[in-house]
Amino acid sequence: MRKFPFIFLIFMLALSLTACGEKGGDALIVAVPTPKDFALENTTFLEGVALAEREIEEMNLPVKLRVQVDDDRGDFSDAVVLAQSYIDDPAVIGVVGHWFSDICLPLSSMYRQGGKLLLVPTVSVSSMTDPPSDYLFRNISNDDQVSHVMCDYARKKGAKRAVVCYEDSDYGFSMSAELERYAETVGMKVVDRVCAPGDFELPDLSRKWTALEYDTVFVVANVEEGASFINELSELGFAGRYVCSDGMDIDSALTVLNANPNEVAIATTFNSESSAPGLRDFMNQFRAEFDQEPDFWGVQGYDSVMLIAEAVRDGDVRTSEQLSAYLSAAETIDSVYGSEHFDERHELVGRTVYMKTIADGEFHFEGG
Repeated sequence: MRKFPFIFLIFMLALSLTACGEKGGDALIVAVPTPKDFALENTTFLEGVALAEREIEEMNLPVKLRVQVDDDRGDFSDAVVLAQSYIDDPAVIGVVGHWFSDICLPLSSMYRQGGKLLLVPTVSVSSMTDPPSDYLFRNISNDDQVSHVMCDYARKKGAKRAVVCYEDSDYGFSMSAELERYAETVGMKVVDRVCAPGDFELPDLSRKWTALEYDTVFVVANVEEGASFINELSELGFAGRYVCSDGMDIDSALTVLNANPNEVAIATTFNSESSAPGLRDFMNQFRAEFDQEPDFWGVQGYDSVMLIAEAVRDGDVRTSEQLSAYLSAAETIDSVYGSEHFDERHELVGRTVYMKTIADGEFHFEGG
């Protein structure tokens, strides 16, 4: 059972969804297209958005700003329709989305061509910002940064021979390729790299990997697919270390993993044990509002919306073009994590990637 006041959240979302038909007017709009059911069931992303919306109502802004949450259902066709509606609406100053890489990557070109700023909080595929665009910003650590931390962590723990298993997506392919490349530079041998093996394939692969004397498995996948793979491989006898990407940075990992938790590590940029003042304040505010702990995605929802709101307040921006210029020129940007900024590729700079392990049913953090 979820602990937050569900009726309040649905009410907030209903207000946003109802506002979808109110185009133009004297208000600017931050559009947030997301697969609503997935986000509500697996993350606190929409709670973070709702918290930002509440805070915006109390800000002294030069123009009214409202948050419009739309359900793209994780469906490409629905997402295209929404994207075109945002591009056509001059009131939409920026878009925070879309969740899945296989939707966000192709749609990013649509936003570039349409001159509408897209702020990406969930998709880390490194190639997204190549080439850079005035209308594309990413406020999540990219695959290269995350994969390097994963490799450095594994090597520190004694890994010598690794297998890379990845989900069948742009995210999976991109990060797994960089893992394989970077692992060689730190003295690890990648003995195999496979895409989402099925149950019928895994026993044969397990025997093959055992013959190749592997000691570590890198997992690049969402939490459901990644946990299923880890559980199956553990049942087949693998007792080494699993090093997982941030795609598995979901609290449900605590309950769905059957493997020895002392041998599972997950990449994250959200260290709930951090003493950073902004993060502590956010967590206290989140707990008070929803009576539960935020996850990484809750921070992403909040930070992304507030980033645009603060640009409107501090830079008096009114268009996507002005928002792009403001974010590009800002030497520092305040976030829950502290001071950050965007580089020349509009990639976020200033955030630390941690590895978190599981012990006694809780996450514990290393690195940073």
